[in-house]
Amino acid sequence: MTTVVCPYCFDRAPAARLPYRCLMTATGVRGGKPCDAERDDLWAEFMGPSVPPALRMRGPVFVAQRSMGGMRGGGPRAACPGCGVSTPVRVCRRCHSDFPSDYCDQDSRIIALVGAKASGKSTYVSVLVNELRHRVGSAFGASLAAMGGETQRRDREMAEELYDRLRLPQATRPAAMGLNDPLLYRLSLPRRGRLGDGSRHTTLVFFDAAGEDLKSAEAMDRYTHYLGAADGIILLVDSLQLGSVRDQLPPGEGPPLPAVETSPQQIAADLAAQLRAHGKGSSRGRVSTPMAVAVTKTDMLRPVLGTHSPLLRNAPHAGGELDEEDRQAVHEEMRSLMEGWDSGGLSRQLERDFSELSLFGISALGAPPPANAPADAPKAGPRPLRVEDPLLWLLGRRGLLPVRKKGKGTSA
Repeated sequence: MTTVVCPYCFDRAPAARLPYRCLMTATGVRGGKPCDAERDDLWAEFMGPSVPPALRMRGPVFVAQRSMGGMRGGGPRAACPGCGVSTPVRVCRRCHSDFPSDYCDQDSRIIALVGAKASGKSTYVSVLVNELRHRVGSAFGASLAAMGGETQRRDREMAEELYDRLRLPQATRPAAMGLNDPLLYRLSLPRRGRLGDGSRHTTLVFFDAAGEDLKSAEAMDRYTHYLGAADGIILLVDSLQLGSVRDQLPPGEGPPLPAVETSPQQIAADLAAQLRAHGKGSSRGRVSTPMAVAVTKTDMLRPVLGTHSPLLRNAPHAGGELDEEDRQAVHEEMRSLMEGWDSGGLSRQLERDFSELSLFGISALGAPPPANAPADAPKAGPRPLRVEDPLLWLLGRRGLLPVRKKGKGTSA
């Protein structure tokens, strides 16, 4: 049975137990009269006091009638008991948020995207989505589609802003201004095995926490349910906010350095504390949620990298497989670099707090923004390096992608 995780309040429920929302269309089959709107107090309470009274009136929510055999509904559509019109809109039983029409057709994977202010989370997501649709999608025979009107709108805006206008995305708004809607994507991959050709689908839920909300454990508490429901976490660490890295950069070159925000070491410690409080800690005290730590803006590290560094090229993805030997090489390279940054405090913190940890180095743009226009992308457009690596590692761990291990054939 498919388990659905609400991407808004993170309640888990079997798809067959989800209620539906009436469309209130004028084509009713029982006298031709549509249902009237009703107050949806569950949804309004979840959304907060900023919801105008008029918007609280929504289509009635109902539970599908049981079939002749006594089994509850739960199919892609159900007839409203009031007007008889079939509706595909299902809602969360806890917060009454509407799901995209095909959201409940497959299991979902919630990916928590965390990083201090100015670490490049919004830019990272824009570039990652583009790479999954093009270079990476081609390598794995995959496709990626935005789900629901809100994600489709934001998806178009992100692509137009970064790839057409060459403008960097605006910063994520803090939770004090209202929780940010997640981005929902349907990832389709070829099914491999004895059953022959086919596809399998997974919903990816990206939830972006604003950097301002990570300045303390108390502020991060707003995201406790989100973090506890995550199948994996991508922690973005801005290399330009680390003091020892800044000291190595040639003075006066490139765009202005970002202001130093909450240290990644503190964010990692607060993350671990929140996850332990949510029951994600093991008997030995380390958190069991897989943690992918991605050091960003590695294009600025070229002067300290060897000519054969794996950070200077994208992963091969030969045969539509994850290369475990390549991932391990990147992990060891980043571990070596991080041991020399700020006395290695961050790498020690991560290894002590997370039982499943992998280090990555990525560059969303491939080059720094113009020195005279730091809000712009490079004139040549984004030329990303390894932005997909953290997500693919998390998906490979869940058996959603084939993994080629060192000295062995494909597994998973």
